[in-house]
Amino acid sequence: MPTRSDPVINVLSEGAPHSALIVDAWEAGPLVGAHRLRRLAPFAIASTLSVIVAAPTGSWARPQLLVAGCAGIMLGNVIAAVVPWARLPRRMQLVPPVVAVIATLMLVTATGTDFSSPFVTMTVLPLVWLAIYENRWAVVSIGTATGLFLWLLVPVGDAVPSSRADISVIVFVLCAVGMGATLQDLIADSRRVAGALRKQRAAFENSAMMLDVLPEHVSRYRARDHVITYCNIAWAEQYSTLPEVAIGQPLENFLSDDEVSGLTSQLARLGPDSPVLEDVAPRTVAHDAQQWLHWIDRYLVGEDGVEILSIGRDVTARHIVEARLAASEEKYRELADKSADVVWHFTLEPTPHFDYMSPSVDRILGYPPSYFLEDFCRMLDIVDESSRAAISRALNGERALGRFDFHFRHADGSTVIGETRTTLVRDGLQGVSRDVTELRRLQASVAELALRDPLTGLANRRLLDELLEADLARTARDGLTLAIAFLDLDGFKQVNDTHGHSAGDRVLCETARRLLAVVRGADIVARVGGDEFVVVFELDGSNLERFVERIDQTLSAPFDISDTISMSCPASIGVATTDSCGYERIALLAAADRAMYEVKRSHV
Repeated sequence: MPTRSDPVINVLSEGAPHSALIVDAWEAGPLVGAHRLRRLAPFAIASTLSVIVAAPTGSWARPQLLVAGCAGIMLGNVIAAVVPWARLPRRMQLVPPVVAVIATLMLVTATGTDFSSPFVTMTVLPLVWLAIYENRWAVVSIGTATGLFLWLLVPVGDAVPSSRADISVIVFVLCAVGMGATLQDLIADSRRVAGALRKQRAAFENSAMMLDVLPEHVSRYRARDHVITYCNIAWAEQYSTLPEVAIGQPLENFLSDDEVSGLTSQLARLGPDSPVLEDVAPRTVAHDAQQWLHWIDRYLVGEDGVEILSIGRDVTARHIVEARLAASEEKYRELADKSADVVWHFTLEPTPHFDYMSPSVDRILGYPPSYFLEDFCRMLDIVDESSRAAISRALNGERALGRFDFHFRHADGSTVIGETRTTLVRDGLQGVSRDVTELRRLQASVAELALRDPLTGLANRRLLDELLEADLARTARDGLTLAIAFLDLDGFKQVNDTHGHSAGDRVLCETARRLLAVVRGADIVARVGGDEFVVVFELDGSNLERFVERIDQTLSAPFDISDTISMSCPASIGVATTDSCGYERIALLAAADRAMYEVKRSHV
């Protein structure tokens, strides 16, 4: 896309060269610019020397006019040299030559002689200045007025003194020298200007050749009537015409309705404050509704007023891709809007924020999407500490979220578990969050059933093995003693046979409750069979027999089978320690089991 620094725009925006007088190549005038004193010097020197030579020949009949005329000549030269003409209007530069003409006429009047007066010849100097540097009306008007004044003021005599004639010749020579120097500068300036024009013409020819081989469509037209002043070959071919045919015709003759609409929109916005503008959208072209051009326009000020430079580029392929992408995004958004899960997009620039969130967030969390779109920090306010830490690590680039369970606080105060899967994209993250609160509760229940006895809630054999392995590794590493008590309820079969399995279940649950009450919080209690229990505890200096006796006393107390029936189910307890069996799980359990059976046989 062309920009302000595009060579195409830079070449065309310079416009055609301004017409100017040969030695006045700048419209600012001869008294402005680097060589203004050089242009002024011949006239100033010639007029000063002429006054010095011719003044003594005056009749002094009117000395006031003579002095005033001499002063006027000097004043005109000083004014031309010192006044800052660049700050004044161009027409004010007529003042120095007009002052010189008036001063010369005053000198002619002061002498009171005929046309042989040297001061008559001096009138040529300001008139030459006007002829070279000013326009035709100034030369004709001031020259005519000067001739009339000379004819009215200067008397015609029959005899002219030879001395005065000689002086007239000298003044004429001085004026001729001054004019010659001026004409020499005129020729030099003419050569420089001609060379510059040749270079400029060559540059424009090269630019035209370059523009004609460009694939972009380049045109230039007047803003006031939209008449085309230039177009390259690519532009002409686009509109099935030739450059020489298109130039001079209104632009609307070639454009489609869509392009005319774009033209109107661009002209309404272009101006000195916004000189370069891109059209807001690609435009379909005439004769082919499936082709799109994208235009950029530049505001220019030329000799004929405001002109617009337009550069168009074929963006059909890009437009089709963008249209397909927009359709795909629309379909994706429609699917996301209707999804039961929360679909979101998160970006980091310019600040972290959500720029899309599906409506389902209202159903899952009780907040509308706008609540989080307006302020990302509101999401941080409703997640737990672990979720907030995970988000912080992700934002700092320490760890990607990937798949994570967030714990949200619902608008009603309840907790919602959202399983979130994220994907890195170019400008941030996108993801899907699903409500798995009930699923996680079910999974927790299943896990609990897999590791716990469903009747008593104690650890089952599988959990006992895992916990015992961990305790054995810890105590072995620290050099501590671990003990296992293996329990079997005596008389439990009689309870089942006499009072039924419901009574037996009551005994088992009460046994579990009593064991949990007598052990410490760090000890392990498990049910490993029908009426078999295991207690794992660490010996910390207390008497092993006393701990076993406390368990035995607890379980020896009668169990209430019903409101009127109680029965006793004392336990046979076998104990083994790591001091005697080592830190191997199977061997330790087997030793405690054997010890329990020895106790049971002793009760028979």
